[in-house]
Amino acid sequence: MKKSNHQGKVLKDHKKVGKKFIPPLMQIDKMRETSFVNDRLPCLIWMSSLYLRLGDRNATKVIVDFIDTAYNCFEGEKIAPLQYMGSYTTLSDSKKNELYETLRTKPYFNDVLSNLEHQYHLLKSYPLAFLFSEHQYGIDREDAIEMLKEDVEALLDRLSSKATKVQVTAVYAEIISGRMKISAHIDLPDFNAIFKAPESDDAKRVASFARAHINGFAAASFLKEIGVPENNWPETFWNEAFDLDGCDNGY
Repeated sequence: MKKSNHQGKVLKDHKKVGKKFIPPLMQIDKMRETSFVNDRLPCLIWMSSLYLRLGDRNATKVIVDFIDTAYNCFEGEKIAPLQYMGSYTTLSDSKKNELYETLRTKPYFNDVLSNLEHQYHLLKSYPLAFLFSEHQYGIDREDAIEMLKEDVEALLDRLSSKATKVQVTAVYAEIISGRMKISAHIDLPDFNAIFKAPESDDAKRVASFARAHINGFAAASFLKEIGVPENNWPETFWNEAFDLDGCDNGY
């Protein structure tokens, strides 16, 4: 029987250091590890909600265009990655208004609001609150809490199908926008594989690639050097979430 080369394909772009294999994105200078649940999950719950309620195809299209549109509003400016919701807390009011006026013309804008209104309703410091300046919501608080729990639970196991799609889309959107520069020697996997053939080697490669990028990000000192402000949304989110009635033991 022919021996499988599954590991070789999945680890193709990894660099071996001793007994460890270093993913491509973690080979980039000034990258550091971060806790996914503590630091990244709160910044991805908006995508989680859209995937849960719009379906894979529509959610992917909406998220990618939303992020690309946001980046286009800040062409040439140094800003934190806009796939992460916390980054929007660092924008000036004038920039938020500019982005709002652009996004409100999109055919999916109302779908975004209706599927994020439960987060806006519950979270006092919601980073995307500026999108709701003219939105009338009427969601029940208890229903909103249950929906927020679903958003979080979908991401708690980052290896799950839904969480993987969110992470892959976050990275893909950054690549499409041109904000992520990929070295020529890195053989990019087929991002569509995660949807079309989730059990394939290509899907495993793209999932590994995305998780490596989500895990590692420019160190705070480096972001400060290039003029990108920090934000404390992850900590704020967990503090607010634990204070919600019914969420005490939910996460």
